[in-house]
Amino acid sequence: MGKKILKKIIAITMAGAICFGGTTTLASTQNLSQNIVENTSIVSPCFIAIIRCLNNISLNYGGKLTCEGITEVQDGYIAGITIELQQYRNGVWNTIKTWSGYNYDYICLSRDWYVENGYSYRLKLTHTALNENYAVIDSFVSYSRTVVY
Repeated sequence: MGKKILKKIIAITMAGAICFGGTTTLASTQNLSQNIVENTSIVSPCFIAIIRCLNNISLNYGGKLTCEGITEVQDGYIAGITIELQQYRNGVWNTIKTWSGYNYDYICLSRDWYVENGYSYRLKLTHTALNENYAVIDSFVSYSRTVVY
């Protein structure tokens, strides 16, 4: 594959990542041995089934946090998500609430939780893709931004 074609593939991939937003997992390039052909590259996937992972945390009036996460997988797989609301206390992130769910192709969870004043909070999300036998095919952990209440 020539350099021009590879550059076009990378440009299209990056444009797709910008359009879909969030953490988009697409592909990475890897150089082959120079003994085969100089300047030849292959494209290999980072994940088999996970297409898109998003997360968001927002602080509302009175200490109500809205905790959101999305996992999207390719057709034929089951999307799973686990959201852990974490509080930073005494130099350690502790999980104070957990939600999870599964669905075919796409799962979106949005939950509200009231928190204590005077602490920092974040979400730890585990995005999962399962096959029809519920065996884990892909798993990815992401963190939200930190909010202070």
